[in-house]
Amino acid sequence: MSTFFRILSYFKSYKLHLLVGIFGSAIVAVCTIFPAWVMKSVINDVLVKRDIATLHWIALALVGVMFLKGIAQFVQGYLMQYVSQSILRTIRTSCFDRLLQLSLSYYEKQRTGQLMSKVTADVLILQNLLTSFTGLIGDMIAFLGFCAYIFYLHWKLAVISIVIIPFIGALINKFARKMKKIGSRMQSRIGDISTVLQEFITGVKVVKSFTLEDFIRDRFESANGANFKETMRGGRINAATTPVIEFINTCGLAIIFWYGGYEVIRGNLDAGQLISFLTALVGLFTPIKNLSKMSNVISQSVGAGERVFEILDAPVDIRETDTPVELKDCRGEVEFEHVTFAYKENEPVLNDVCIKVAPGEVIALVGPSGAGKTTFVNLIPRFFDVSSGAVKIDGNDVRELSFNSMRKFIGLVPQETLLFSGTIEENIRFGRLDATSEEIVEAAKLANAHDFINQQPEGYQTMLGERGVNLSGGQGQRIALARAFLKDPSILILDEATSALDSETENLIKDSLQLLMKNRTTFMIAHRLSTVVSADKILVLQKGKIVEIGNHSQLLEKQGLYSQLYRSQYSEQGAA
Repeated sequence: MSTFFRILSYFKSYKLHLLVGIFGSAIVAVCTIFPAWVMKSVINDVLVKRDIATLHWIALALVGVMFLKGIAQFVQGYLMQYVSQSILRTIRTSCFDRLLQLSLSYYEKQRTGQLMSKVTADVLILQNLLTSFTGLIGDMIAFLGFCAYIFYLHWKLAVISIVIIPFIGALINKFARKMKKIGSRMQSRIGDISTVLQEFITGVKVVKSFTLEDFIRDRFESANGANFKETMRGGRINAATTPVIEFINTCGLAIIFWYGGYEVIRGNLDAGQLISFLTALVGLFTPIKNLSKMSNVISQSVGAGERVFEILDAPVDIRETDTPVELKDCRGEVEFEHVTFAYKENEPVLNDVCIKVAPGEVIALVGPSGAGKTTFVNLIPRFFDVSSGAVKIDGNDVRELSFNSMRKFIGLVPQETLLFSGTIEENIRFGRLDATSEEIVEAAKLANAHDFINQQPEGYQTMLGERGVNLSGGQGQRIALARAFLKDPSILILDEATSALDSETENLIKDSLQLLMKNRTTFMIAHRLSTVVSADKILVLQKGKIVEIGNHSQLLEKQGLYSQLYRSQYSEQGAA
């Protein structure tokens, strides 16, 4: 119920719309009751007494009431569509805002397809509840109105009628519990489909190169089949709800018709009252049926709402302080002061790391896989918070700095270049959104990208496919370098920026990298040790600790881990 009321709490911002919608629903309910009420006069006055005047006013009243009902339905329907879509927009925006606030550790534990399903499919399911809310109120008003009217006509008949309602309520409650569980599983299965689809689309080259089409199709069909089974379980319950309840209604109606006819024969009830009662009773079953369906809608919506609120309630583990320090200028001094970091408690990835980097120094990080190199550089822009110790920029603890003022001085060139949908110019402009076209061209020239961009069909206005599939790896990397040139950062992080490139392409980019690193504090993670020989300092990491520090010549003389790694690569290259 807490989830249900939390969903409804979004109506607080639309109180006036909601009141008008409820008023419209009330008018619709009253107009729905009117034909039952007037049926007594139709039978007794028009058909039996043949009163022409009554016939006239009943005909005119029916037209007027139905016209009023139509207007009220339009107002209520349009207002609730407006309110529900506004609330859905608010929820989607809130979800996206929370996703923007969450740290990288959150995304490492989530599946992309499930997140996408929560923000799209699950939010859309909430629309059924939101748009039906005032309809629910209208059905409740109609239910109470019909109940009051049938008690007014003949209380004994009304009691017999009301007796069957608990049975209907019990069935509704049973169906609702099942639909809540199934609805939640259905959304999870849709998330599984989205995950398989997203993994295939992003990894289509790998799938095709390893001829994994049949394997990935089996995974998709498995997820699709599981979704089909859950959907059919829900379909069976939905399909059974209406006929079961209508059968109970019909049995009750037969009993009431028999007893009502008996009362007419005995003279305790006239024909007009009986027909009016039966008409009202039929009308009473309509809101009951709608309310029974609403229970399924509520159950599905609550299941979807719980999944949506998982995003909204996800804890933001990396926050700015209440009064963050604005970094006005950055010299590029970086210090790790007894830094320990662990993704899981008691499993440190970095352990008591101490290093002070002067402005403009080029620092290379090398070591075996899992040594903590990427974690080391991820702590500088505060993608994660240290477990103990401190990371400082120009003497300021990064936890005290505002995100924007700190990260605008840090440039990142990752191993895997991410290009967004849009033009080449737009992708470079992400380095600095207020850059002019001339500055973008200059950055592209510095990155040795200008020539190949001009060879594209529409130059800088060429639209890129998703993830830049119409560019080669080297071209995409040069776009990333152009972004970095445009940003002009004081601190540069190169996360194996050339490891995925062939030697020829790497040589084309090397000159741009040297130019980009000039007069900047640079942290370079390198797989190929030949690219780090000119670094001012080389940090050799092993099991989360810095085991060696020095330049290339000094480390070779030590005959330690770096020397082993370097000679191993050298011998492999020589053999090749």
